[in-house]
Amino acid sequence: MTSSLYPWLRGILAPQEALELANTHLDNARIAPSPELALASCKDAEKDLARIRTSVRKDYVLSSRTQDRALCNEIATTYSKIGKLLDSLGRRSKAQDSYKNEQKWG
Repeated sequence: MTSSLYPWLRGILAPQEALELANTHLDNARIAPSPELALASCKDAEKDLARIRTSVRKDYVLSSRTQDRALCNEIATTYSKIGKLLDSLGRRSKAQDSYKNEQKWG
């Protein structure tokens, strides 16, 4: 519903933008008053990170620039945090997906 009202919400994001949004959702998940809201926030965080174009991800992962590597490490860490939170909520298969994405960025 939201993306149909605001079509730019489902477009491609720059890695730094996606990371910032994902971390905001992750922070919200940690303080969510219910497991359902925490899961929804985790899902939103993963969606934000998924909005980074694959070709851009590959460029960053293969880059030798220190700042690019640092950003990749931050994104990998965020995926790891999402995975840990999903694990704590009993969503093991979803957590494994996050850990796989962590490896792609790390």
